[in-house]
Amino acid sequence: MSTTPEIYDTVVVGAGLTGALIAHHLAEAALNIVVLEATEAPGGTVGRGTGLALLGTPAPYVALQTRLGPDKGRQVWELTRQNLDLLTAILHKLHQEATHVGSFRMTDDDTEAGLLQESAVLLRQNLYAAEIDDATEYGYLVGMRTADDLAFDPAALTAALLDHANITVEYETEVQAIRPHPGPVSENATLSVWAHKRYLLARKVVLANGAHAIRLNRKLGSILYPTSMHAVDFRNAGVLPTPLVLRQGQVVIQAHGNDWRMVGWTGAQQDVLPALTEVAQQLCPKAPVIGRHSWWVAQSTDGLPVVGQVPDMPNVYTVNGLGPWGLSWVCVAVDRLIGLLLHGEEVGVLTSERFFVP
Repeated sequence: MSTTPEIYDTVVVGAGLTGALIAHHLAEAALNIVVLEATEAPGGTVGRGTGLALLGTPAPYVALQTRLGPDKGRQVWELTRQNLDLLTAILHKLHQEATHVGSFRMTDDDTEAGLLQESAVLLRQNLYAAEIDDATEYGYLVGMRTADDLAFDPAALTAALLDHANITVEYETEVQAIRPHPGPVSENATLSVWAHKRYLLARKVVLANGAHAIRLNRKLGSILYPTSMHAVDFRNAGVLPTPLVLRQGQVVIQAHGNDWRMVGWTGAQQDVLPALTEVAQQLCPKAPVIGRHSWWVAQSTDGLPVVGQVPDMPNVYTVNGLGPWGLSWVCVAVDRLIGLLLHGEEVGVLTSERFFVP
């Protein structure tokens, strides 16, 4: 273990896409950043999904407004549009490919069909491109098409973000503890970070998205929980011009090169494989399976990202709980944290204070 601690403006825990975005934005502000990653490579689980940032939330727009109220529901949906704008801008800046592929939300359930139809009307009133279309070619009743959804390579973007002169990345360096600096504070360092083979001093620490944050702050365990994700790849399953979103957002299918990738999850502690098998039997019954993999994502108890101060840990912050549709939130959630860290701006509806302030 290094015996001479190094002092950084900010230590970012986790080198997935969330951590890479945080580190890049802070480095662009001329801060000295170190990213600590427990594994031997960047990216986390980001390459296992579809590489699709979707407009909105898994629940239909009208269901979201019913749950949160019209104003808050509209605000949440608008945040996902801002996320797509921010994502497009950072991809362009770093010369990464981005394709507006849209998506097609389909259902064969009469109740959900009604929700999609109501949602399309409300979305058009709020100046979103949303149209109801026949979905019988896929064996479903009806679907809602949107145009803003974005496909990109999250792993390539993560690598490009971390390639910055002000960022140091330490791999195989799992953080074990974060404590107030016990000795004389040097150069305004306020935190001691204990990690495998490393001891650092920092002014601030940011816990990037992931269940590791629960281990480092137990109170986060009351608002974050792990959700199991599963992906199945199919060989030459046919032409898929538009990503498909099924089962109220819990199954997403996207072209993956010349193949298809189907990603699914459930809101309960249930096995998602039967649902994926049923969808596959309907859409591509003869396509051979060429790969399967599973992983976990952190989701908040109210389904929205958690951004801001970590409870009972001064100068420690997080962007977490992005959930199964994490790419639909990552840029806007990080943008809110950067605004807080650099300019003292309000986080708004995504603030962690919604769970911890009486």
